[in-house]
Amino acid sequence: MKISFLINNIYGIGGTNRTVINLAEALAVHHEVEIVSVFRRTTATKFGISPRITVRALVDLRPGAADHGAAGSDEPSDVVPRQEEFSAQYSKFTDARIIRELQRTGADVVVGTRPSLNLFVAAHTREGALRVAQEHMTHLAIPAAVRAEMARVYPRLDAITTVTEADAGSFRENTPIDGVPVVGIPNSVPKPAVPPSDCAHKVVVSAGRMHRVKRYDLLIRAFGRLAEEFPDWQLRIYGDGGEAAGLRALVTELGLTGRALLMGGFSPIESEWAKGSIAAVTSSAESFGMTLVEAMRCGLPVVSTDCPVGPREILQDGEDGILVPNGDVAAIAEGLRRLMADDALRQGMGAAALRNAARYDPAAVAARYVDLFEDAARRRASAGRGYRAPAGPRKTAAVQITVTPASIGTATVDVTADGAGWLRFSTEGPADGRQRWEFVLRDKPSDGAARPELALDTTRTALGNGGTRYTAAITPSDLERLGDGRWQVTMRSPKAAGRAVHMKAGIRDTRRLIDARGGLLDRPVTGAVGWSLPYADSRGRIMLRTVSRQEHVECIGVEVTDTGIALEGVLCGERPIRPGALFVVSRRGGNRVDLEVPVQLLGRRRFRAEAPLRQVVDRRLTRWEDWDWWFQPDPADRRKVRVSHILEDFPDVKGAHAYPAVPLAGDEHAEYAVVHPARPVWVRPYCAASGAMAMNVVDR
Repeated sequence: MKISFLINNIYGIGGTNRTVINLAEALAVHHEVEIVSVFRRTTATKFGISPRITVRALVDLRPGAADHGAAGSDEPSDVVPRQEEFSAQYSKFTDARIIRELQRTGADVVVGTRPSLNLFVAAHTREGALRVAQEHMTHLAIPAAVRAEMARVYPRLDAITTVTEADAGSFRENTPIDGVPVVGIPNSVPKPAVPPSDCAHKVVVSAGRMHRVKRYDLLIRAFGRLAEEFPDWQLRIYGDGGEAAGLRALVTELGLTGRALLMGGFSPIESEWAKGSIAAVTSSAESFGMTLVEAMRCGLPVVSTDCPVGPREILQDGEDGILVPNGDVAAIAEGLRRLMADDALRQGMGAAALRNAARYDPAAVAARYVDLFEDAARRRASAGRGYRAPAGPRKTAAVQITVTPASIGTATVDVTADGAGWLRFSTEGPADGRQRWEFVLRDKPSDGAARPELALDTTRTALGNGGTRYTAAITPSDLERLGDGRWQVTMRSPKAAGRAVHMKAGIRDTRRLIDARGGLLDRPVTGAVGWSLPYADSRGRIMLRTVSRQEHVECIGVEVTDTGIALEGVLCGERPIRPGALFVVSRRGGNRVDLEVPVQLLGRRRFRAEAPLRQVVDRRLTRWEDWDWWFQPDPADRRKVRVSHILEDFPDVKGAHAYPAVPLAGDEHAEYAVVHPARPVWVRPYCAASGAMAMNVVDR
């Protein structure tokens, strides 16, 4: 059977793209599958798609493509109602491309994936193909005018699917389509490539786009109610979107900087779920609830609002998660409290979540779709219209569940950190033959000359599907050579004229670094500090941040009040902290000045210090200054150590830790300042992209 999925833009991101790819991959094991994207704006897809699936685009909108400004592209679509969410993207030009595709398709089954495309599938697909509409939105969230057009055109369909049984009932009740079955089939989520969580790390995780419907504000407020009771717990929210700035301001307002972290986008996300012990979903509405299933498949119990329409069908309340009233901050906090306070309950629910979520495996969901297609074919054949049912699944015994990438350049690299300073790399590519590919690290200096490349001892293992698995490792001793820096993770073959291929980032499982950081801060080393962290750059390519220092001060907390800034730090290295040790702030630039204050010792290598804000404000020379943070362990030894925040399991410490500013009014005489106004001068601590701690002083 040949199955064709028609989707708006498979080259972008989003829940619909993920679930369509998951389903397509599972169906492609036994059937011929293609994904037809209406639009293409980038060269590569954001999500990996195996080469056994054909991917095509109808309208090429990449820079310089001929479809820009084509005739009819400025005229509204005749098929897509203007009330449909993406109607502005469609035109008479796109109408013609889509209709031509559907009339010429050689597929046995054509599956539309949103209302606008389902209208095309229903009205214009050739007679010999089955027509199926997937509805990923909550039915009543679809505008009334669009539902009216659906009622008019959908009778030509062979089947309609929704992602929940509740929404299937809503569809049948509010937009009845005579003779067309409406079936609830959930989205699928593959088994994660990482081991499940052990529910031991004190981290609450949430993920999804930063949109008001996700109600992350409720989650942050709920966590804020528990912050004092559970001081060693952390909230991490992953995602991008327009709500991020407002949420960051809320974190600051509630004094949760360093406790509630906005982590930005992250893909693949399963490694970050597995770092947590509790998942939280506080949406006001969920058409399905992909994040619930993703978290459960990683072994996390879920605290979720009982919002329309998905969570109630996914969670077994009290067994694998906790359902709380929609929009209720107190109830969300109480649900989190139950799991945060009870290790046995949390671990038991996590194990149940792992078991129960197996029903969403793509193979199980794909089997339900095949049953749907076969039932539709029987009904079509019984109508006596000369319809010929498609062939069944492939019967060959040689079908491979996994397919290797077509080339090294399309492969992804997975990395695992073990917490003892080792990083292990793995990738799969085509048959190695005479290529002899190997992992090579290439220095990316911020300034100065690049350091020599480091070729890693690479093991090659032949796979049963005809490909090759490449593995390599970085050891703690390698860090001495790598030093402080950033490195590209590449593959290079002598047979490819020495050309290095910068590899795509896959899974980065760095959960063990959470324990490594905790151990290092509890028992600081008296020698050199080494740390290595894999991450993805802005283009999705794998990079490595390395740290190797004889002395290092790790900032473990910054407290900002209405009147002051205090920090806590831990010194690692050979030198001990002597009585009279100093915290030093230094003005950056040509007019450098150092201001020193004594520190309070909290242990043999731990200290606390108050930043000398009044002195900094009084001595400023310009309306914007940056002051770097240093530590002098011995008052008799002028050697200082930079205060940094580097030893984490994630790369963007600067973005995750956004500190508030302290306003200081200029009510005292400033001996050195050019201008010292009565209005406040704002002093804000920050972590630079390099990890170095500093503060800026701004007259605004």
